[in-house]
Amino acid sequence: MIVPGLLQTPGYTRALIRASRPFAGEELIEKNVASRRERAQLLDGPEPPEVWFIVHELVLSASVGDAAVMYAQLARVVELIEQYRVVVQVIPMSEGAHPLVDGPFRVMSFNDAPPVAYTESAYSGQLLDSPALVASYTKTYDLGRAAALSPDASLAMIRAAMEDFAA
Repeated sequence: MIVPGLLQTPGYTRALIRASRPFAGEELIEKNVASRRERAQLLDGPEPPEVWFIVHELVLSASVGDAAVMYAQLARVVELIEQYRVVVQVIPMSEGAHPLVDGPFRVMSFNDAPPVAYTESAYSGQLLDSPALVASYTKTYDLGRAAALSPDASLAMIRAAMEDFAA
């Protein structure tokens, strides 16, 4: 339901944390923003990891912060796609219930280690290395990719949403 952390701009992260933790102090918010930004710098390096995101169309229209924050956020996603740093696919609203409806997770593969899956919720996460569980998450992810728009159609939808916030 939100832009994935690695893709978030500082303004979006601030607005998101403020909305989810209304009693958080500025120091805690800025610590979280800095931490997320530090992780996101992976995508700006000379050899970024291959990262493929699947997001729901609601992510593009649910305003986190004001229109300027959302415009900048979607512009950042477009920039990363156009620089071939990430692939993003959007599951359209018309898809209804879809394979990824149960919540966010990541499947990670490595050159020198077995694949793992990582599930998360608002306050915790769990790394899974059981081959059977990783295979199940991989299959669910593949089904999610099949339910989503193509990368090109997704980019067009993200650009259109960005322009909606420019008005």
